[in-house]
Amino acid sequence: MGKKADKGPRDRTLKDCTEEDLRHTGVGQQDKTLLTPEEYECTGILEQDFTELCSRSGYTEIPKVVARSHPPSTPVSEKHGLDDTDWASDTQAGHSNLSSLKPCIRVELESEDGRSVQEISIGGWKIDDKMMGIFAKCLPAVTSLHKISLWNVGLTDSTFSSFLAILQHCPNVRAVALEGNPLPNQSYCKLISDDLVLSHISLRNNQINDEGAQLISQAILNLKMTNKALSSLVLSYNHITDLGAGHIAQALRLNRSLLTLNLSSNQIGDQGALALAEVLGHFSLTHTEIVERRRLLLEKGTQEQPRSPPTSRPADSKSDRLANHASTTALDKADKNHAMKAKQSVTKKKDKEKEPQKKEDRSSVSNGTSGTPSVVTQPGPAKKEDPKTPKKQLVNPDQKSTRGKGVKSATKRAPLSEQEVNRQVEPTEAANPLLEAAEFRHGKVFLPGNKVLISLNLSRNKIAEEGLKGFVAAMETQIQETKPIPGTKSHTGLMRLSVGKNNFPDECLTHARLQEIMLPRDPMKSSKSSEEEQPL
Repeated sequence: MGKKADKGPRDRTLKDCTEEDLRHTGVGQQDKTLLTPEEYECTGILEQDFTELCSRSGYTEIPKVVARSHPPSTPVSEKHGLDDTDWASDTQAGHSNLSSLKPCIRVELESEDGRSVQEISIGGWKIDDKMMGIFAKCLPAVTSLHKISLWNVGLTDSTFSSFLAILQHCPNVRAVALEGNPLPNQSYCKLISDDLVLSHISLRNNQINDEGAQLISQAILNLKMTNKALSSLVLSYNHITDLGAGHIAQALRLNRSLLTLNLSSNQIGDQGALALAEVLGHFSLTHTEIVERRRLLLEKGTQEQPRSPPTSRPADSKSDRLANHASTTALDKADKNHAMKAKQSVTKKKDKEKEPQKKEDRSSVSNGTSGTPSVVTQPGPAKKEDPKTPKKQLVNPDQKSTRGKGVKSATKRAPLSEQEVNRQVEPTEAANPLLEAAEFRHGKVFLPGNKVLISLNLSRNKIAEEGLKGFVAAMETQIQETKPIPGTKSHTGLMRLSVGKNNFPDECLTHARLQEIMLPRDPMKSSKSSEEEQPL
């Protein structure tokens, strides 16, 4: 019985033991360190790693990892790009009843393998610094993870900074949704940077005001021209007014990566709508943009300069004159050598030509002895062949080729190939919109406008008929300048514009005209109408 009593304390789990218990049971310091989460090596299986790290961190109630059903069969690209509903709306729908449930982590698996987690959705319970440290340990090990959604998790500036650090260690994450997480410093702009390669960012219901919109606009402007990652941005259900919409429009002037922009359910009026519409049509450059355009054009000219051969000019220094003198003397020596070789070849040919002449002379002498007069021995006929010999010297290929090759090798550089030149010029032309074809009117420089944005959602704002007129003018300009994509019915430029539930009447003629323009360009509505026309 005594032995069983001694084994009792050892049968207890290590996590329930205090320092005094460990000292009495004889557990060493090495065994105690096994309880710390820092010593744990993650396996890539989220459920196993998260549960073990929470247990080692002292959590008594550990949120469960629950696999949810697969999303609808609608392709992600179509849903994110052209649907009026936000791309993260399914996440909020899944969390609508989480307040009455226990905290959990909803995951979407690609297969039955625990390592194939693609999406993580957390909502309805607070994530503190301690829990964020656990995620910092286990999430980078999930290599298949590409989307993280945090809804109403009580983010602070501290936990948001920790979340940004986690994203830098998760290179495969392309989509992030932070919804219902207002930050005091409006620091959501840190998600838009060259260090992160996020394609889809949703910031719904975060109380983002005009100051936050300006920070987001500046972050978009600060992206490198070669960074084409960000394609979808959701800023709906915030507090953005005309001023904030103007900041967003300023970012769209020179951005050529953003495809969809959702500004629905804000406080944008006519002035903000006109600022956004101006970007879609022709807009004039500011003084700063004109200066930058001139600098880029000069840089482009210097890149194209190696394409033309260098012009000859007198030497500017003594060393240049010595170098030129040395090169000319070398050329003179080469010319003399070529001339000597040419003379030798000419004399050899003359000797060969003289041999048949001697034979003819002998035959003529023999004929002269028989009584016929000798005409060939006179100097007259010999003079007739003299003009032919200089012609043969001029047509001599050896002399002509040797002199030409010698001059080329000494004076002319090998020009750059077209591929090498294009490699230097094309990145500047394709990357910066300031190098697009411009128009000069009334002393101003106009660019064609942003034709990369394909979807703009401005529904449930405060736009009236004046703002709609700006979009009508911009779209009429795009219709004149854009053409359908070959092989498809789609057009380049804006294809979908949502302006429903604003401050204009239902009988607004401007809205009817806008619908008339946009309906043929909307691939979603055109596909629905074609389906309705087909017989059942």
